Amino acid sequence: MTNKKDDKKPKLKLVGGSQKNFKEVRQKEQPITAKQAEFARLIAEEGLNSSDAYRRVYDVSPSTKDNTIWNMASELMANPKVTNRIKAIQRRMDEDRSTRAVRREEYVLKRLTEEADNADNASSRIRALELLGKTVSMFSDKVEMETKQTDKTSEEITEELKDKLSKLLGGKS
Repeated sequence: MTNKKDDKKPKLKLVGGSQKNFKEVRQKEQPITAKQAEFARLIAEEGLNSSDAYRRVYDVSPSTKDNTIWNMASELMANPKVTNRIKAIQRRMDEDRSTRAVRREEYVLKRLTEEADNADNASSRIRALELLGKTVSMFSDKVEMETKQTDKTSEEITEELKDKLSKLLGGKS
């Protein structure tokens, strides 16, 4: 006898060229976790290697093998969201450094200008002006050397050296 319940169920078949790995799809949809963000921060800001950052963030037993920790840290580093977070943190740190450098430069130039205008003695004003001038390469010494490279035989070089030595020694030879 046939079971009537089985007759009512539709027979489904998977159609299509390829199957997607549903684990990958689910991973892409999920935002970065707090532990992943801390892992990225430790690498970008504190300069830890991935294994050390993994040990700090995740509960790792002291008996866990280094190879296992390295594999887990490598998996995290392969996650595009983690690597993008690391790059974003590094980019922000670079921007902060360059902003601080520009502010520091502006401060120094402002103070040198004030010194050049308001210093009590002439030597301080001149030194401030000299330093201001150096910021725009006003006093840089340019040394240009001309080099001539010709193909000479060893005999020609020997004769040239003898001539120069005789001139230097006052014609004695």
